[in-house]
Amino acid sequence: MSTNRKDLIIVNHIKKIVVLLPVAMLMIGLFTAIMTSVSILPEHAFFPTWLKAFTFAFLVMLPSGGILFYFVNKAVQRVFPSFSVLQRNLIHGLSMAVIMETILALVTTFNNRGFPSFELFLKEASLSLLAALPVGIAMACLMSLVIKPRLEAHFSSGTAAWILVHQH
Repeated sequence: MSTNRKDLIIVNHIKKIVVLLPVAMLMIGLFTAIMTSVSILPEHAFFPTWLKAFTFAFLVMLPSGGILFYFVNKAVQRVFPSFSVLQRNLIHGLSMAVIMETILALVTTFNNRGFPSFELFLKEASLSLLAALPVGIAMACLMSLVIKPRLEAHFSSGTAAWILVHQH
């Protein structure tokens, strides 16, 4: 692979990160705030508890979510090849919302409440999930129907070719 091609790939990856990181941080902040407010114990302060959940989600869930995003996308394409791109994007977004929010609800509940009993833990985690899931589904629809197609079009547009041609 030529040096120019490698440079183009690196530039495109950096552009994706710069564009997607603020969106991801907003989503993480929103979901962890909702889940923390539902599962927090009355004697705990909200902000430090939320900050702990946000930090975990940012450092652990975001990178693992990126990997999961890739594999779920591949699975959706393989399982639903005859569906339209829009339908596959929607299935992908909804799947990611349910998977990631379930994991985040379990972790946030464990961090805020511990594991006093299986029944209580399951109840509290379910409440956190159900509180955040409508927002997650709305965000998944927004991402799948509006943002993802625009980003795909942007990253596959002539701007990448312009960078390659005008780089040196």
